[in-house]
Amino acid sequence: MSFIGAIQSGFRNYFNFKGKASRREFWYWILFTVLLGLVIGTIESIIWPAPEQTADWMQEIQNVAAQPTPLSNFLSFALLVPNLSILARRLHDAGFSAKWIFLQAVPIGYGVFAGIGAVTVLNNAVPGAMLTSEELMSLIFLILPIFALFLAIMVVYIIMALRPSKSFYDGNKYVEPEPLDSSSEGTTA
Repeated sequence: MSFIGAIQSGFRNYFNFKGKASRREFWYWILFTVLLGLVIGTIESIIWPAPEQTADWMQEIQNVAAQPTPLSNFLSFALLVPNLSILARRLHDAGFSAKWIFLQAVPIGYGVFAGIGAVTVLNNAVPGAMLTSEELMSLIFLILPIFALFLAIMVVYIIMALRPSKSFYDGNKYVEPEPLDSSSEGTTA
Protein backbone atom coordinates (compact mmCIF):
# COMPACT_ATOMS: atom_id res chain seq x y z
CA MET A 1 0.00 0.00 0.00
CA SER A 2 1.25 3.46 -0.88
CA PHE A 3 1.34 6.51 1.38
CA ILE A 4 -1.61 8.12 -0.45
CA GLY A 5 -3.50 4.80 -0.42
CA ALA A 6 -3.05 4.54 3.36
CA ILE A 7 -4.42 8.06 3.84
CA GLN A 8 -7.40 7.29 1.61
CA SER A 9 -8.00 4.02 3.44
CA GLY A 10 -7.81 5.79 6.81
CA PHE A 11 -10.53 8.24 5.83
CA ARG A 12 -12.59 5.66 3.93
CA ASN A 13 -12.61 3.41 7.03
CA TYR A 14 -13.25 6.31 9.42
CA PHE A 15 -15.73 4.35 11.58
CA ASN A 16 -14.66 0.82 10.58
CA PHE A 17 -13.37 -1.03 13.63
CA LYS A 18 -13.63 -4.47 11.97
CA GLY A 19 -11.29 -6.03 9.50
CA LYS A 20 -7.57 -5.53 9.33
CA ALA A 21 -4.91 -2.97 8.47
CA SER A 22 -1.45 -3.95 7.35
CA ARG A 23 1.66 -2.68 9.07
CA ARG A 24 2.41 -0.47 6.09
CA GLU A 25 -1.09 1.06 6.12
CA PHE A 26 -0.90 1.68 9.88
CA TRP A 27 2.55 3.27 9.90
CA TYR A 28 1.83 5.40 6.82
CA TRP A 29 -1.27 6.68 8.62
CA ILE A 30 0.81 7.50 11.73
CA LEU A 31 3.35 9.31 9.53
CA PHE A 32 0.51 11.28 7.91
CA THR A 33 -0.92 12.35 11.28
CA VAL A 34 2.52 13.39 12.59
CA LEU A 35 3.30 15.41 9.46
CA LEU A 36 -0.14 17.00 9.52
CA GLY A 37 0.34 17.88 13.20
CA LEU A 38 3.69 19.52 12.43
CA VAL A 39 2.15 21.59 9.63
CA ILE A 40 -0.81 22.67 11.78
CA GLY A 41 1.50 23.47 14.72
CA THR A 42 3.68 25.60 12.46
CA ILE A 43 0.65 27.47 11.13
CA GLU A 44 -0.55 28.10 14.69
CA SER A 45 2.85 29.42 15.75
CA ILE A 46 2.75 31.88 12.86
CA ILE A 47 -0.82 33.02 13.57
CA TRP A 48 -0.40 33.14 17.36
CA PRO A 49 3.27 33.80 18.15
CA ALA A 50 4.56 32.84 21.58
CA PRO A 51 4.82 35.62 24.17
CA GLU A 52 8.19 36.95 25.26
CA GLN A 53 10.22 34.57 27.39
CA THR A 54 10.63 35.39 31.06
CA ALA A 55 13.09 34.26 33.71
CA ASP A 56 10.25 33.00 35.93
CA TRP A 57 9.56 29.34 35.08
CA MET A 58 6.04 29.47 36.54
CA GLN A 59 5.22 32.40 34.25
CA GLU A 60 6.65 30.41 31.31
CA ILE A 61 4.36 27.46 32.11
CA GLN A 62 1.38 29.81 32.34
CA ASN A 63 2.32 31.39 28.99
CA VAL A 64 2.52 28.00 27.30
CA ALA A 65 -0.77 26.88 28.86
CA ALA A 66 -2.48 30.09 27.71
CA GLN A 67 -1.22 29.74 24.13
CA PRO A 68 -4.23 29.24 21.80
CA THR A 69 -4.21 26.03 19.75
CA PRO A 70 -7.67 25.78 18.14
CA LEU A 71 -6.41 24.22 14.90
CA SER A 72 -4.48 21.49 16.73
CA ASN A 73 -7.46 20.85 18.99
CA PHE A 74 -9.77 20.52 16.00
CA LEU A 75 -7.30 18.20 14.26
CA SER A 76 -7.01 16.03 17.37
CA PHE A 77 -10.79 15.66 17.64
CA ALA A 78 -11.22 15.09 13.89
CA LEU A 79 -8.58 12.33 13.81
CA LEU A 80 -9.50 10.65 17.11
CA VAL A 81 -11.94 8.13 15.62
CA PRO A 82 -9.84 7.19 12.55
CA ASN A 83 -6.76 6.80 14.78
CA LEU A 84 -8.65 4.44 17.07
CA SER A 85 -10.20 2.54 14.15
CA ILE A 86 -6.89 1.97 12.35
CA LEU A 87 -5.32 0.86 15.65
CA ALA A 88 -8.18 -1.59 16.15
CA ARG A 89 -7.77 -2.95 12.61
CA ARG A 90 -3.98 -3.21 13.04
CA LEU A 91 -4.44 -5.11 16.31
CA HIS A 92 -6.84 -7.47 14.52
CA ASP A 93 -4.31 -8.02 11.73
CA ALA A 94 -1.63 -8.92 14.29
CA GLY A 95 -3.98 -11.35 16.07
CA PHE A 96 -4.98 -9.21 19.06
CA SER A 97 -8.40 -8.10 20.24
CA ALA A 98 -9.33 -4.46 19.70
CA LYS A 99 -10.34 -4.38 23.36
CA TRP A 100 -6.69 -3.55 24.05
CA ILE A 101 -7.64 0.02 23.10
CA PHE A 102 -9.42 0.32 26.45
CA LEU A 103 -6.00 0.10 28.11
CA GLN A 104 -5.86 3.86 27.53
CA ALA A 105 -8.53 4.25 30.23
CA VAL A 106 -5.96 3.40 32.93
CA PRO A 107 -3.96 6.65 32.75
CA ILE A 108 -7.14 8.64 32.15
CA GLY A 109 -8.70 7.16 35.28
CA TYR A 110 -5.55 7.79 37.26
CA GLY A 111 -5.52 11.35 35.85
CA VAL A 112 -8.91 11.98 37.47
CA PHE A 113 -7.54 10.68 40.78
CA ALA A 114 -4.37 12.79 40.41
CA GLY A 115 -6.40 15.88 39.52
CA ILE A 116 -8.50 15.52 42.65
CA GLY A 117 -5.33 15.02 44.71
CA ALA A 118 -3.64 18.05 43.12
CA VAL A 119 -6.67 20.25 43.83
CA THR A 120 -6.64 19.04 47.44
CA VAL A 121 -2.94 19.83 47.82
CA LEU A 122 -3.37 23.28 46.26
CA ASN A 123 -6.42 24.06 48.41
CA ASN A 124 -4.42 23.25 51.55
CA ALA A 125 -1.56 25.51 50.45
CA VAL A 126 -1.25 28.98 51.90
CA PRO A 127 -2.73 31.46 49.41
CA GLY A 128 -0.16 33.79 47.86
CA ALA A 129 2.80 31.89 49.30
CA MET A 130 5.25 29.64 47.53
CA LEU A 131 4.51 25.93 47.72
CA THR A 132 6.44 24.08 50.38
CA SER A 133 8.78 21.32 49.30
CA GLU A 134 6.34 18.71 50.64
CA GLU A 135 3.47 20.19 48.62
CA LEU A 136 5.60 20.41 45.50
CA MET A 137 6.79 16.81 45.88
CA SER A 138 3.18 15.69 46.42
CA LEU A 139 2.16 17.36 43.16
CA ILE A 140 5.07 15.81 41.28
CA PHE A 141 4.33 12.32 42.60
CA LEU A 142 0.64 12.72 41.77
CA ILE A 143 1.17 13.89 38.20
CA LEU A 144 4.36 12.08 37.11
CA PRO A 145 2.78 8.58 37.02
CA ILE A 146 0.29 9.75 34.36
CA PHE A 147 3.16 10.28 31.92
CA ALA A 148 4.78 6.98 32.92
CA LEU A 149 1.50 5.11 32.33
CA PHE A 150 0.95 6.76 28.94
CA LEU A 151 4.54 5.93 27.94
CA ALA A 152 4.20 2.30 29.03
CA ILE A 153 0.92 1.92 27.12
CA MET A 154 2.43 3.48 23.99
CA VAL A 155 5.32 0.98 24.18
CA VAL A 156 2.81 -1.88 24.44
CA TYR A 157 0.89 -0.55 21.41
CA ILE A 158 4.08 -0.13 19.39
CA ILE A 159 5.14 -3.71 20.15
CA MET A 160 1.70 -4.99 19.17
CA ALA A 161 1.62 -2.87 15.99
CA LEU A 162 5.05 -4.13 14.93
CA ARG A 163 3.93 -7.76 15.05
CA PRO A 164 3.62 -9.39 11.62
CA SER A 165 0.24 -10.07 10.09
CA LYS A 166 -1.41 -13.26 11.25
CA SER A 167 -3.88 -15.01 8.96
CA PHE A 168 -7.03 -16.86 9.90
CA TYR A 169 -5.22 -20.11 9.18
CA ASP A 170 -2.45 -19.13 11.64
CA GLY A 171 -5.04 -18.94 14.42
CA ASN A 172 -6.13 -15.30 14.09
CA LYS A 173 -9.81 -15.25 15.05
CA TYR A 174 -10.18 -11.53 14.36
CA VAL A 175 -9.95 -11.72 10.56
CA GLU A 176 -12.07 -13.54 8.01
CA PRO A 177 -10.60 -16.55 6.22
CA GLU A 178 -9.36 -15.68 2.77
CA PRO A 179 -11.00 -17.68 -0.02
CA LEU A 180 -8.90 -20.45 -1.45
CA ASP A 181 -7.72 -19.92 -5.01
CA SER A 182 -9.97 -22.23 -7.09
CA SER A 183 -7.63 -22.18 -10.09
CA SER A 184 -4.95 -24.12 -8.26
CA GLU A 185 -7.21 -26.78 -6.75
CA GLY A 186 -6.49 -30.30 -7.94
CA THR A 187 -6.61 -29.89 -11.68
CA THR A 188 -5.61 -33.06 -13.42
CA ALA A 189 -4.86 -33.46 -17.06
